[in-house]
Amino acid sequence: MIETMRSKKIIIQHVFVLGLLLFMSEMLIAQTYVAKSGSVFFEAKMTLNSYMGKSIQLQGNIDFETGLFEFNVPVRSIKTGITKRDKDMYELLKEEENPMVVFKGKLIKDFDPDVETSQVLQAKGNFTLAGTTREVIIGIELSTDKEGIRLSSRWSLLITDYKLKRPSKVIFRVNDKHDLGVDALLVKE
Repeated sequence: MIETMRSKKIIIQHVFVLGLLLFMSEMLIAQTYVAKSGSVFFEAKMTLNSYMGKSIQLQGNIDFETGLFEFNVPVRSIKTGITKRDKDMYELLKEEENPMVVFKGKLIKDFDPDVETSQVLQAKGNFTLAGTTREVIIGIELSTDKEGIRLSSRWSLLITDYKLKRPSKVIFRVNDKHDLGVDALLVKE
């Protein structure tokens, strides 16, 4: 009888520990969000004109527990609306050797999912374009809604910082500065 009580006590302890571990693992998993939908875009300006490129194939995730994130977009998914310009862009970005544009890093400040208003944070990481990686810090805006967490960001870069030659045609030359942006819906993984 005493042996049976000890066995029951040990079983109850094991069940309790197992339940606690499952609960904790669920909490950790719940901190990781993935891009359910999203778009990235750029705007390039040149003499008398400008053009945009856009992709709706944003992929990535962010772990709000650690602050670590990684987002990428296939270069081939970026479209400007003109097939010839797209082909030239893929060649300029060395798409065959570098098929993805990648931003990987860490949030500088923690995101609080319980705050109902939008939060402006900074993300620090390595941005890789056409095989060249540079450390950047960009501002991001995060806000919660019934579907998940909305991420929005706008920043600029100089394409020559990524060893890219500024495209030109006759008297038109693309400016070095390009504006970029991301809009995404993040959902629990």
